[in-house]
Amino acid sequence: MITEPIIHQCECETCQVGFDVEIKERHQRINLFLSRLNEPQRRWYVATLSEDTNGTSDRQLAIITGLDEKTIQHGKAELKEQLSGLPLGRQRQVGGGRLRAEKKIRS
Repeated sequence: MITEPIIHQCECETCQVGFDVEIKERHQRINLFLSRLNEPQRRWYVATLSEDTNGTSDRQLAIITGLDEKTIQHGKAELKEQLSGLPLGRQRQVGGGRLRAEKKIRS
């Protein structure tokens, strides 16, 4: 069963007030796109937005996207290193994430 992805709603002042429709639509498109990406892809995409010359800070991007500032900085560091050492086809490093349920049970 495939569920509809959750799309983050921007919490910036512009979107909350609805003053600038163009900016609100841009933030909605960013969050729609992010809803279709996996965890590292979201981190890398927002990192590229952070490095753009339009002046959007990591703090502002965190408010727009719902990602933590440290996550954005982590993505920037990964991109700076050319994504070296990151496994292809995996979201996390080998051994990362939760242990499987049967591994938690001790004999």
